[in-house]
Amino acid sequence: MNCKRSIALIVLMLMYLASWSQQRPVYIYRNAKDSLQNFYTVRQPADKVKGAIVLISTGLSEAAKKAAYEKGVLLMTAVLTDNDLDFLMDDLLLKRLDSMINEAAIKYQIPAGKIVIGGMSAAGATAVRFAEYCARNESAFKIMPVAVFAADPPLDYERLYNESESSVLRNYNDDAVTEGKQLMALFKSKLKGSPGENRNAYERVSPFSHTKEHGGNAAVLKDMHVRMYSEPDINWWINNRGKDFYDINVLDIAAFINQLRLLGNKNAELIATDNKGYRKDGSRHPHSWSIVDDVALLEWSIRLFETR
Repeated sequence: MNCKRSIALIVLMLMYLASWSQQRPVYIYRNAKDSLQNFYTVRQPADKVKGAIVLISTGLSEAAKKAAYEKGVLLMTAVLTDNDLDFLMDDLLLKRLDSMINEAAIKYQIPAGKIVIGGMSAAGATAVRFAEYCARNESAFKIMPVAVFAADPPLDYERLYNESESSVLRNYNDDAVTEGKQLMALFKSKLKGSPGENRNAYERVSPFSHTKEHGGNAAVLKDMHVRMYSEPDINWWINNRGKDFYDINVLDIAAFINQLRLLGNKNAELIATDNKGYRKDGSRHPHSWSIVDDVALLEWSIRLFETR
């Protein structure tokens, strides 16, 4: 009897270890000499892949990872660069992401058209840019996400430049000043001046342009599912950063979603949260990944996979 119990316990232990091993991420490095960027991780589900969520430089909670594993959703995190500023305009990242997704789709048999892509902040802007890149049929591998989501991304680079300039001039918060100087230098270098000097260049690269007809590049997303998250806690921004609505990303996001709705996209939505934004150390910050209910995000993705 004791022998049978021991065998049963061993079998259960082996089953648990096998399940745990399957849930561990697999790391795929594109350059063996560089472990900081240009790689991606994959978490395979327990059974056949129903679809994939591709996250740029972020990951889901343990609860969402477990649910994805059980419900047939492959999770992929793409680490495209080790410099956050690259996310805003570097087209190489779009090509790199295109290649990574194609590689994973072939290896893990991700069904065509069953990919949801997203990210946080500047990485979220890259997710939107990639969705636009695919919608313009520029993907070398014919990748076409069913949906894109982003948490508090900057989308209108003209406004972002103006915000950066205001932060430097106000000199209210050291972090805001440092970030403002970095962004102004980046834009002036890449786009040959300020928006006042070269607005066309800003409109050409912005995921969304409030000053351009139909939102500029955003118009190509009129047929795609789009979900944006933002926590517009304006009092926090005033008190902690000396910023107002003209200086926070929700201005872009609301205009972006509104423009898509006006173009007929009934699947464009803005989820505005309240008191959800906290950093991992527990400190309050509305510009945080925690504003995303990632279990609900997973369920949304699964519904989209099931309708295709």
